[in-house]
Amino acid sequence: MGIYDELGVRRVINASGTMTHLGGSIPEPRVMDAMKEASQSFVIMMELIEKSGEFLAKVTGAEAGLVTSGASAALVLGTAACVMRGTPLEGIDPKPFERLALDREWMELIQGLPDPSQPRNEVIIQKAHRNPYDHAFKVAGCRLVVVGGDKGCTPEEIEAAINERTAAVAFTARMEDVGVPLRDVAELAHRHGVPVIVDAAAELPPRSNLRRYLEEGADLVVFSGGKHIGGPNGTGILVGRRDLVRLATLQAAPYRGIGRAMKVDRSQIVGLITALKLWLNKDEEQEFQGWLGKANWIEGELRGARGITASVVESDARRRYVQVLITLERSVKASEVVFNLRKGNPSIWVNYIEPNKIGMDPSLLKDGEERILVSALKGEIERHL
Repeated sequence: MGIYDELGVRRVINASGTMTHLGGSIPEPRVMDAMKEASQSFVIMMELIEKSGEFLAKVTGAEAGLVTSGASAALVLGTAACVMRGTPLEGIDPKPFERLALDREWMELIQGLPDPSQPRNEVIIQKAHRNPYDHAFKVAGCRLVVVGGDKGCTPEEIEAAINERTAAVAFTARMEDVGVPLRDVAELAHRHGVPVIVDAAAELPPRSNLRRYLEEGADLVVFSGGKHIGGPNGTGILVGRRDLVRLATLQAAPYRGIGRAMKVDRSQIVGLITALKLWLNKDEEQEFQGWLGKANWIEGELRGARGITASVVESDARRRYVQVLITLERSVKASEVVFNLRKGNPSIWVNYIEPNKIGMDPSLLKDGEERILVSALKGEIERHL
């Protein structure tokens, strides 16, 4: 009996993707080995944070980096850094680390957030770029200034919203085709001395995205460490300008700022760095072809099945993913199919797209699970016909 059996927790067949609510991804054994090794020794955490950040900077082309407790934490800390620009916090030097001089003066500066009365307390975001994760900007004490409409925005609308209270301009990488492009956002923001934060949590692969957003003008970029990189699900990456990453670091654990509640364990840091090294050495095209092969097999097995039309959808080169899109007969409700598959044991997770559409991501299916998935899906749809 395994640990999940002992706890009474069902296992999942994951055709949904690298979702936090399903555990993100499954780390390679070498990642788990590195985490176990890391957990057996005490280290000076500030030193580990610094050295791991140097590695992140090297592989992303950034000036500096920081391992965080997930992508949302990276957004909070990055926003906090932008808020604290120009404050006495910029003068704090935490070295030598052995001193750990967290005296009262430091504490008062570091623990100045969240505070809506800070001079810089606004983050501008295009309306089409809104998403559930932009709550992170508010956690840092900022209010969102929303510009443009659902279908787009103009540079003039963004520029008109910039004032002395602007801490940053936010950009959601997943919505980059809607509204003002990143290069233009960065150019106009920098004209006013305002940094740009890019949320690219789920934009890996391709590997080229590790550098692309910085090259297009971003000051800070956020990635998840627990998706296709294959690191611990509770890790994230913040990279960008040295001064901003430094301010973000002073807000994080073990410093007692807003990020103290977002602590990253030494084994998690080592696990992420190990996973990133392994991921960078993978054959990206071979991995994608493996996903595509599973998708094509699923589509073939569903072809001709009653009540179903299946197709394979591939992304463009900027975002590597493949999806099996299922269109259901009008009499079959996608929400019921999705929910009933989840109720089983094992629990099977696919994605609700529209009232008559379901999406399946094959990238995390273990060998053989695609057969269970297809059989269960056919059976569930037959029940509704």
